[in-house]
Amino acid sequence: MNALVAAHYLLVPIQASYYSLEGTDDLLETLERIRARPNPELQLLGVIVTLYDKRTNLARDIYKQVREVFGDKVFKTVIGKNVRLEESPAYKETIFSFAPDSTGAAEYAQLAGEVIQRVT
Repeated sequence: MNALVAAHYLLVPIQASYYSLEGTDDLLETLERIRARPNPELQLLGVIVTLYDKRTNLARDIYKQVREVFGDKVFKTVIGKNVRLEESPAYKETIFSFAPDSTGAAEYAQLAGEVIQRVT
């Protein structure tokens, strides 16, 4: 709560799984409560679909539902399920130092560019 009161923007990562999508309702209610009183300036900058496995129908369906609910707030970049992304925290490294040429690093770099475009 304190972080939301102090923040200008909120980025919402949503895993491409059923329960993750269901949990966003609580987060959106919290966002509205924070906007109502302590931080009316807080903006939803965007929604990031993560752990996306393009091979599964479920992931595609979740992505479609996220786009229906959040519209243009969904970032174009999707963070796919990637072994290197799962390994980097175990070695206490960012994806950029652990596997800079990986798909995951490229996706996060692309996402960073989108974030910068939205805040400037």
